[in-house]
Amino acid sequence: MTPTGSPPESRRTRDRVVRALLFAAVGVSLVITLRGMDPGHLWTVLKGADWRWLAVAVLANAASQVTRAVGWNAMLTDSRLRFPLLVRIEFAVQAAAAVSPEGVGEFVRVGYLLREGVARTVTVTLMLVRKYFSSLGLVPFLVVLWWPGSGVPGWAVAVAWAYLAVLTVETVLILRVARTPRAPAREGRLRRIVFDARTSLGSVRHPRVFAELGAAAVATRTLDLVAAVAVARALDLRLTAAVLVLVLLSIEVSNILPTLPGQLGTFEAAVLGATAGFLGQAEGLAFALVFHAQQVLPQIPLGMMAMAGTSIRRERTERNST
Repeated sequence: MTPTGSPPESRRTRDRVVRALLFAAVGVSLVITLRGMDPGHLWTVLKGADWRWLAVAVLANAASQVTRAVGWNAMLTDSRLRFPLLVRIEFAVQAAAAVSPEGVGEFVRVGYLLREGVARTVTVTLMLVRKYFSSLGLVPFLVVLWWPGSGVPGWAVAVAWAYLAVLTVETVLILRVARTPRAPAREGRLRRIVFDARTSLGSVRHPRVFAELGAAAVATRTLDLVAAVAVARALDLRLTAAVLVLVLLSIEVSNILPTLPGQLGTFEAAVLGATAGFLGQAEGLAFALVFHAQQVLPQIPLGMMAMAGTSIRRERTERNST
Protein backbone atom coordinates (compact mmCIF):
# COMPACT_ATOMS: atom_id res chain seq x y z
CA MET A 1 0.00 0.00 0.00
CA THR A 2 1.42 3.40 -0.96
CA PRO A 3 1.99 5.65 2.08
CA THR A 4 0.01 8.89 2.18
CA GLY A 5 1.94 10.65 4.94
CA SER A 6 4.73 13.16 4.58
CA PRO A 7 6.47 13.49 1.19
CA PRO A 8 9.64 11.44 0.63
CA GLU A 9 12.97 12.90 1.69
CA SER A 10 14.08 13.36 -1.94
CA ARG A 11 11.09 15.60 -2.64
CA ARG A 12 11.63 17.65 0.52
CA THR A 13 15.29 18.10 -0.44
CA ARG A 14 14.33 19.19 -3.94
CA ASP A 15 11.83 21.72 -2.55
CA ARG A 16 14.49 23.15 -0.23
CA VAL A 17 16.97 23.47 -3.11
CA VAL A 18 14.40 25.20 -5.36
CA ARG A 19 13.43 27.56 -2.54
CA ALA A 20 17.07 28.38 -1.79
CA LEU A 21 17.80 29.06 -5.46
CA LEU A 22 14.80 31.37 -5.74
CA PHE A 23 15.83 33.28 -2.61
CA ALA A 24 19.37 33.56 -3.98
CA ALA A 25 18.03 34.84 -7.31
CA VAL A 26 15.95 37.48 -5.55
CA GLY A 27 18.93 38.50 -3.42
CA VAL A 28 21.23 38.78 -6.44
CA SER A 29 18.67 40.79 -8.39
CA LEU A 30 18.27 43.21 -5.48
CA VAL A 31 22.04 43.63 -5.14
CA ILE A 32 22.45 44.30 -8.87
CA THR A 33 19.50 46.70 -8.96
CA LEU A 34 20.63 48.69 -5.92
CA ARG A 35 24.36 48.66 -6.64
CA GLY A 36 25.80 52.14 -6.25
CA MET A 37 22.74 53.55 -4.49
CA ASP A 38 23.30 56.49 -2.14
CA PRO A 39 22.01 55.46 1.34
CA GLY A 40 21.90 59.09 2.39
CA HIS A 41 19.49 59.90 -0.41
CA LEU A 42 17.33 56.92 0.57
CA TRP A 43 17.14 58.21 4.14
CA THR A 44 16.25 61.70 2.90
CA VAL A 45 13.34 60.32 0.88
CA LEU A 46 12.09 58.21 3.80
CA LYS A 47 12.50 61.02 6.33
CA GLY A 48 10.38 63.36 4.25
CA ALA A 49 7.37 61.02 4.16
CA ASP A 50 4.04 62.69 4.94
CA TRP A 51 2.48 60.71 7.78
CA ARG A 52 -1.04 61.89 6.84
CA TRP A 53 -0.88 60.08 3.50
CA LEU A 54 0.66 57.08 5.25
CA ALA A 55 -2.35 57.02 7.58
CA VAL A 56 -4.62 56.90 4.52
CA ALA A 57 -2.65 53.94 3.17
CA VAL A 58 -2.90 52.06 6.48
CA LEU A 59 -6.66 52.68 6.68
CA ALA A 60 -7.08 51.42 3.11
CA ASN A 61 -5.10 48.31 4.02
CA ALA A 62 -7.28 47.66 7.07
CA ALA A 63 -10.45 48.19 5.03
CA SER A 64 -9.23 45.70 2.44
CA GLN A 65 -9.25 42.97 5.11
CA VAL A 66 -12.94 43.70 5.64
CA THR A 67 -13.70 43.40 1.92
CA ARG A 68 -11.84 40.08 1.87
CA ALA A 69 -14.07 38.93 4.71
CA VAL A 70 -17.09 39.96 2.61
CA GLY A 71 -15.99 37.43 0.00
CA TRP A 72 -15.71 34.70 2.61
CA ASN A 73 -19.12 35.66 3.99
CA ALA A 74 -20.62 35.17 0.53
CA MET A 75 -19.04 31.72 0.12
CA LEU A 76 -19.88 30.51 3.65
CA THR A 77 -23.57 31.42 3.56
CA ASP A 78 -24.63 27.87 4.44
CA SER A 79 -22.34 27.79 7.50
CA ARG A 80 -24.07 30.84 9.04
CA LEU A 81 -20.89 32.33 10.49
CA ARG A 82 -21.10 35.82 11.94
CA PHE A 83 -19.47 38.47 9.78
CA PRO A 84 -17.47 40.04 12.67
CA LEU A 85 -15.91 36.63 13.29
CA LEU A 86 -14.89 36.35 9.63
CA VAL A 87 -13.29 39.82 9.85
CA ARG A 88 -11.29 38.79 12.94
CA ILE A 89 -10.20 35.57 11.22
CA GLU A 90 -9.02 37.57 8.20
CA PHE A 91 -6.88 39.85 10.38
CA ALA A 92 -5.51 36.82 12.24
CA VAL A 93 -4.61 35.07 8.98
CA GLN A 94 -2.80 38.13 7.64
CA ALA A 95 -0.87 38.56 10.90
CA ALA A 96 0.22 34.92 10.84
CA ALA A 97 1.33 35.26 7.22
CA ALA A 98 3.38 38.35 8.11
CA VAL A 99 5.51 36.65 10.77
CA SER A 100 5.62 32.99 9.78
CA PRO A 101 6.73 30.83 6.83
CA GLU A 102 4.69 30.71 3.66
CA GLY A 103 1.29 29.05 3.95
CA VAL A 104 0.99 29.17 7.76
CA GLY A 105 -1.61 31.92 7.55
CA GLU A 106 -3.97 29.69 5.62
CA PHE A 107 -3.45 26.89 8.15
CA VAL A 108 -4.67 29.38 10.75
CA ARG A 109 -7.80 29.93 8.67
CA VAL A 110 -8.38 26.19 8.38
CA GLY A 111 -8.06 25.84 12.16
CA TYR A 112 -10.46 28.67 12.98
CA LEU A 113 -13.09 27.54 10.49
CA LEU A 114 -12.73 23.93 11.61
CA ARG A 115 -13.68 25.04 15.13
CA GLU A 116 -16.80 26.60 13.61
CA GLY A 117 -17.77 23.35 11.93
CA VAL A 118 -16.39 24.01 8.42
CA ALA A 119 -14.60 20.93 7.08
CA ARG A 120 -10.98 21.18 5.97
CA THR A 121 -11.84 20.15 2.41
CA VAL A 122 -14.42 22.93 2.16
CA THR A 123 -12.03 25.57 3.51
CA VAL A 124 -9.16 24.54 1.23
CA THR A 125 -11.43 24.50 -1.82
CA LEU A 126 -12.87 27.92 -1.01
CA MET A 127 -9.36 29.30 -0.42
CA LEU A 128 -8.52 28.41 -4.02
CA VAL A 129 -11.76 30.01 -5.22
CA ARG A 130 -11.08 33.20 -3.24
CA LYS A 131 -7.55 33.36 -4.64
CA TYR A 132 -8.96 33.08 -8.14
CA PHE A 133 -11.42 35.91 -7.54
CA SER A 134 -8.70 38.01 -5.92
CA SER A 135 -6.65 37.67 -9.10
CA LEU A 136 -9.72 38.34 -11.22
CA GLY A 137 -10.36 41.56 -9.30
CA LEU A 138 -7.18 43.07 -10.74
CA VAL A 139 -8.26 42.59 -14.37
CA PRO A 140 -10.41 45.77 -14.70
CA PHE A 141 -7.40 47.88 -13.73
CA LEU A 142 -5.18 46.33 -16.41
CA VAL A 143 -6.97 48.46 -19.00
CA VAL A 144 -4.66 51.37 -18.12
CA LEU A 145 -1.66 49.25 -19.14
CA TRP A 146 -3.16 48.50 -22.56
CA TRP A 147 -4.33 52.05 -23.08
CA PRO A 148 -2.37 53.89 -25.83
CA GLY A 149 0.14 56.27 -24.32
CA SER A 150 0.29 54.51 -20.95
CA GLY A 151 4.07 54.80 -21.02
CA VAL A 152 4.72 51.32 -19.59
CA PRO A 153 7.31 49.09 -21.31
CA GLY A 154 6.34 46.38 -23.76
CA TRP A 155 7.16 43.56 -21.35
CA ALA A 156 4.56 44.93 -18.91
CA VAL A 157 1.86 44.86 -21.59
CA ALA A 158 2.86 41.28 -22.47
CA VAL A 159 2.72 40.20 -18.82
CA ALA A 160 -0.75 41.73 -18.50
CA TRP A 161 -2.00 39.79 -21.53
CA ALA A 162 -0.42 36.58 -20.21
CA TYR A 163 -2.06 37.20 -16.83
CA LEU A 164 -5.45 37.56 -18.54
CA ALA A 165 -4.86 34.41 -20.58
CA VAL A 166 -4.05 32.35 -17.46
CA LEU A 167 -7.19 33.63 -15.73
CA THR A 168 -9.27 32.75 -18.80
CA VAL A 169 -8.03 29.16 -18.65
CA GLU A 170 -8.72 29.05 -14.90
CA THR A 171 -12.24 30.36 -15.52
CA VAL A 172 -12.99 27.55 -17.96
CA LEU A 173 -11.64 24.94 -15.53
CA ILE A 174 -13.60 26.36 -12.58
CA LEU A 175 -16.84 26.42 -14.58
CA ARG A 176 -16.32 22.76 -15.47
CA VAL A 177 -15.38 21.69 -11.94
CA ALA A 178 -18.14 23.74 -10.31
CA ARG A 179 -20.91 21.76 -12.02
CA THR A 180 -23.09 19.82 -9.61
CA PRO A 181 -21.19 16.57 -8.95
CA ARG A 182 -22.59 13.08 -8.89
CA ALA A 183 -21.82 10.81 -5.97
CA PRO A 184 -18.74 8.65 -6.64
CA ALA A 185 -19.68 5.28 -8.10
CA ARG A 186 -16.97 3.52 -6.05
CA GLU A 187 -15.66 4.06 -2.56
CA GLY A 188 -12.25 5.60 -2.04
CA ARG A 189 -10.74 8.40 0.00
CA LEU A 190 -9.55 10.37 -3.02
CA ARG A 191 -12.93 10.11 -4.76
CA ARG A 192 -14.65 11.24 -1.58
CA ILE A 193 -12.30 14.23 -1.19
CA VAL A 194 -12.91 15.28 -4.80
CA PHE A 195 -16.67 14.88 -4.36
CA ASP A 196 -16.65 16.94 -1.13
CA ALA A 197 -14.51 19.63 -2.77
CA ARG A 198 -16.89 19.96 -5.72
CA THR A 199 -19.89 19.90 -3.40
CA SER A 200 -18.42 22.77 -1.37
CA LEU A 201 -18.61 24.91 -4.51
CA GLY A 202 -22.39 24.76 -4.33
CA SER A 203 -22.75 28.31 -3.04
CA VAL A 204 -20.44 29.67 -5.73
CA ARG A 205 -22.78 28.35 -8.41
CA HIS A 206 -25.40 30.95 -7.44
CA PRO A 207 -25.18 34.12 -9.55
CA ARG A 208 -25.67 36.30 -6.45
CA VAL A 209 -22.69 34.74 -4.67
CA PHE A 210 -20.59 34.96 -7.83
CA ALA A 211 -21.45 38.67 -8.12
CA GLU A 212 -20.67 39.33 -4.45
CA LEU A 213 -17.31 37.59 -4.75
CA GLY A 214 -16.43 39.61 -7.83
CA ALA A 215 -17.53 42.89 -6.25
CA ALA A 216 -15.54 42.16 -3.07
CA ALA A 217 -12.44 41.34 -5.14
CA VAL A 218 -12.68 44.56 -7.15
CA ALA A 219 -13.24 46.56 -3.95
CA THR A 220 -10.16 44.96 -2.39
CA ARG A 221 -8.03 45.79 -5.41
CA THR A 222 -9.38 49.34 -5.42
CA LEU A 223 -8.24 49.75 -1.82
CA ASP A 224 -4.84 48.30 -2.73
CA LEU A 225 -4.55 50.92 -5.46
CA VAL A 226 -5.64 53.65 -3.04
CA ALA A 227 -2.89 52.54 -0.65
CA ALA A 228 -0.32 52.63 -3.48
CA VAL A 229 -1.42 56.14 -4.48
CA ALA A 230 -1.26 57.28 -0.85
CA VAL A 231 2.28 55.91 -0.37
CA ALA A 232 3.42 57.59 -3.58
CA ARG A 233 1.92 60.90 -2.44
CA ALA A 234 3.46 60.48 1.03
CA LEU A 235 6.92 60.18 -0.55
CA ASP A 236 6.16 62.91 -3.12
CA LEU A 237 6.68 60.51 -6.03
CA ARG A 238 4.88 61.34 -9.26
CA LEU A 239 3.79 57.92 -10.44
CA THR A 240 1.05 57.47 -13.02
CA ALA A 241 -1.93 55.17 -12.56
CA ALA A 242 -0.44 52.79 -15.13
CA VAL A 243 2.80 52.42 -13.15
CA LEU A 244 0.91 51.86 -9.88
CA VAL A 245 -1.26 49.17 -11.50
CA LEU A 246 1.93 47.61 -12.86
CA VAL A 247 3.26 47.54 -9.28
CA LEU A 248 0.17 45.64 -8.12
CA LEU A 249 0.46 43.23 -11.05
CA SER A 250 4.14 42.59 -10.35
CA ILE A 251 3.39 41.85 -6.69
CA GLU A 252 0.57 39.52 -7.73
CA VAL A 253 2.85 37.59 -10.08
CA SER A 254 5.59 37.40 -7.42
CA ASN A 255 3.12 35.69 -5.07
CA ILE A 256 3.57 32.41 -6.96
CA LEU A 257 7.20 32.23 -5.78
CA PRO A 258 8.21 30.70 -2.43
CA THR A 259 8.80 33.59 -0.06
CA LEU A 260 10.10 34.49 3.36
CA PRO A 261 7.53 35.58 6.00
CA GLY A 262 5.62 38.62 4.83
CA GLN A 263 6.94 38.23 1.24
CA LEU A 264 10.19 39.81 2.38
CA GLY A 265 12.53 40.21 -0.58
CA THR A 266 10.22 39.11 -3.37
CA PHE A 267 7.86 42.02 -2.63
CA GLU A 268 10.68 44.57 -2.88
CA ALA A 269 12.05 42.93 -6.02
CA ALA A 270 8.61 43.05 -7.66
CA VAL A 271 8.12 46.74 -6.83
CA LEU A 272 11.64 47.69 -7.94
CA GLY A 273 11.14 45.84 -11.21
CA ALA A 274 7.84 47.61 -11.87
CA THR A 275 9.20 51.09 -11.08
CA ALA A 276 12.55 50.70 -12.89
CA GLY A 277 12.83 53.45 -15.47
CA PHE A 278 10.28 55.59 -13.65
CA LEU A 279 12.07 56.10 -10.31
CA GLY A 280 15.68 56.33 -9.26
CA GLN A 281 17.26 53.65 -7.06
CA ALA A 282 16.67 55.43 -3.75
CA GLU A 283 13.13 56.51 -4.64
CA GLY A 284 12.22 53.02 -5.90
CA LEU A 285 13.54 51.30 -2.79
CA ALA A 286 11.86 53.86 -0.52
CA PHE A 287 8.53 53.26 -2.24
CA ALA A 288 8.98 49.46 -2.00
CA LEU A 289 9.90 49.56 1.71
CA VAL A 290 7.11 51.92 2.75
CA PHE A 291 4.47 50.21 0.62
CA HIS A 292 5.48 46.86 2.11
CA ALA A 293 5.65 48.21 5.67
CA GLN A 294 2.18 49.76 5.55
CA GLN A 295 0.81 46.40 4.46
CA VAL A 296 2.62 44.16 6.95
CA LEU A 297 3.34 46.11 10.14
CA PRO A 298 -0.26 47.19 11.00
CA GLN A 299 -1.48 43.64 10.38
CA ILE A 300 0.63 42.16 13.17
CA PRO A 301 -0.91 44.01 16.19
CA LEU A 302 -4.39 44.01 14.65
CA GLY A 303 -4.15 40.29 13.93
CA MET A 304 -2.87 39.52 17.42
CA MET A 305 -5.82 41.38 18.93
CA ALA A 306 -8.17 39.52 16.60
CA MET A 307 -6.69 36.15 17.58
CA ALA A 308 -6.91 36.99 21.28
CA GLY A 309 -10.49 38.16 20.98
CA THR A 310 -11.55 35.08 19.03
CA SER A 311 -9.85 32.72 21.48
CA ILE A 312 -11.37 34.42 24.54
CA ARG A 313 -14.87 34.34 23.07
CA ARG A 314 -14.44 30.66 22.16
CA GLU A 315 -13.28 29.76 25.67
CA ARG A 316 -16.21 31.60 27.23
CA THR A 317 -18.63 29.82 24.91
CA GLU A 318 -17.16 26.42 25.81
CA ARG A 319 -17.30 27.20 29.54
CA ASN A 320 -20.92 28.34 29.31
CA SER A 321 -21.88 25.21 27.39
CA THR A 322 -20.44 23.00 30.14
